[in-house]
Amino acid sequence: MNLKNLLLGSLLSSLSLVACVGEPLDSDLGDEAAIDDTELVGEDAEAIVGPGGEQGGGGITRNVTLACSITYPSMFNVTASIKNTSIYAIPDYAKLSYTVTHYYGSPAPFCGSTTGPLAKGATKNVSLSHQGALDAYGCSAKASWTID
Repeated sequence: MNLKNLLLGSLLSSLSLVACVGEPLDSDLGDEAAIDDTELVGEDAEAIVGPGGEQGGGGITRNVTLACSITYPSMFNVTASIKNTSIYAIPDYAKLSYTVTHYYGSPAPFCGSTTGPLAKGATKNVSLSHQGALDAYGCSAKASWTID
């Protein structure tokens, strides 16, 4: 495979990530005024101040980027290995969202979710059984939860 084909394949798979449509997070369903009250915390976390503002009355939603890779524990068993590389221990009520990309851009990126917990440095393996899972080559993941 020459470099030109490799770069073209990489570009196409990057563009296919834009078309991923997943289910909205609970925090995405709030009113538009809450979006104005955002505050960045740390390098890899984002805290959103709740409807009560900084004086209280609302929770803080924390979004953390996680490491994700595709593994093949056996020939026809494909998993997304999600590793907590953040500075936070992820609670059991947190939503772990992941997006799986495939060779040749087909099928479109698969979006899925599961729940925590996930300790610092721990890995959670999620079996992939969607159509085209055997052609999976990469993934990305994040965790989201609200602190009252």
